[in-house]
Amino acid sequence: MEECFYKITVTQDSKQEVYHFGYMPYKDIMIDVEKFYSEGADAVVMEMITQAQFDKVIRPYTDERYYGQSNR
Repeated sequence: MEECFYKITVTQDSKQEVYHFGYMPYKDIMIDVEKFYSEGADAVVMEMITQAQFDKVIRPYTDERYYGQSNR
């Protein structure tokens, strides 16, 4: 089971939202992509990214230096 990293842009009603998926197998990511469509997405664009790119994006949400300071 190889871990994949994706930047996913979901378009619905002329609005876009960007999600980042990582540290999970491709088949699990595709389950979420199918869910986006079942919830009414007009388009879902998947862009493969590197682990380093993914880690940089999620760092503020997982790093105590960033996350812990806002909770004090």
